[in-house]
Amino acid sequence: MVNQITSSHSTLRSSDSTQPDRIAKQQPVVAVAKVSEKQPKQQQQHSSLGGKNRSLLVKTSEAHRQAAQAQSAQKALQEAGELLGQLRQMARRSLNTQENKKDQLQQSLHQMKNKLVKLTREAKYEGEPVLHHDLTPRISEQPQQEGFSMKGLRLNTLRQQDEILRFQFDSGAPNSVRARIDNDESIDEIADKLNQAFAPRNIQVEVDKYGDLAFSVPKEQWPEIKKGIWMSGGGQILPAGNPVKAKLEPKDKNAVEPQELEFGKPQSTRKALADIERMMQKIQQALTQMNKVQRQVSLDLEQLMSTNMMKSGVVSSDGVIEASWLEAPGNVSLQLIDNAVPTLLAQANASRHNVVALLEP
Repeated sequence: MVNQITSSHSTLRSSDSTQPDRIAKQQPVVAVAKVSEKQPKQQQQHSSLGGKNRSLLVKTSEAHRQAAQAQSAQKALQEAGELLGQLRQMARRSLNTQENKKDQLQQSLHQMKNKLVKLTREAKYEGEPVLHHDLTPRISEQPQQEGFSMKGLRLNTLRQQDEILRFQFDSGAPNSVRARIDNDESIDEIADKLNQAFAPRNIQVEVDKYGDLAFSVPKEQWPEIKKGIWMSGGGQILPAGNPVKAKLEPKDKNAVEPQELEFGKPQSTRKALADIERMMQKIQQALTQMNKVQRQVSLDLEQLMSTNMMKSGVVSSDGVIEASWLEAPGNVSLQLIDNAVPTLLAQANASRHNVVALLEP
């Protein structure tokens, strides 16, 4: 069973001072009698991390958002691992169950599979899915591509004339694209033409090391693309007349997803069991990856706070807030004690998701 991975509360200090109304009401925030002179607002937007002129608040909020997204993905992966474990047990039982007693077990397998497929669509963070169709984590800072080949393109034949290639999609928009291929164009030039033609569908085309065309698409769009592409041409590269359906082969030949699991016959059940084992291994690897993301975010936050607290113009060397955007009540400013904010978050039992909400500008 996958162990629960929890994120630690990173130390937050002056970056949370952008929420004066909320912080001012809390203990252990201490009031001091003097407000230092405020600096121009544009100076407060400068931060030295990564050489980018972004405020400390924005960077802190982004780091916590990344950690919260990873935390949501972890939870979904753990649930997927539990469902796969149940599927494995039921599938093993079905192989040893008498034929006249299999109906109820088959129904349970089908329901469990549908629950797993539903999880890939409905496990979300801020309205966006956190899992891909194959149970790999979907993290915004780490976009993934799905590589595939398209069989049926005759690119090595002698071409006597130019040819217009047409591609129609069973799903998504636009539902068709076209490219004009000159009779003397090389494979690299053809790849460039097709890359431009497929751009509206976010499909990239290049020549691989073997001299063949290689296609790729953002991983989240692959389920829509693989529903079907129909091709037609002028009889040289592609057949003329009625479109023919392209054979799309994923680059990862061992790729498997919950939707493809079948338990109707002993042979398909044995294959499903092997696929389940692969998916469970993939989940373990993904959980390790998410754990690394959490640790890296914590390290980044520590570095952010230690290197930018004084440089960001939020707190002076004597601990007095100098941010021009802070509207202190009356003639009072706030001096943040070193561990004030982490104490408040601990008292509130705040999660990463709570932190993100707190840091919203």
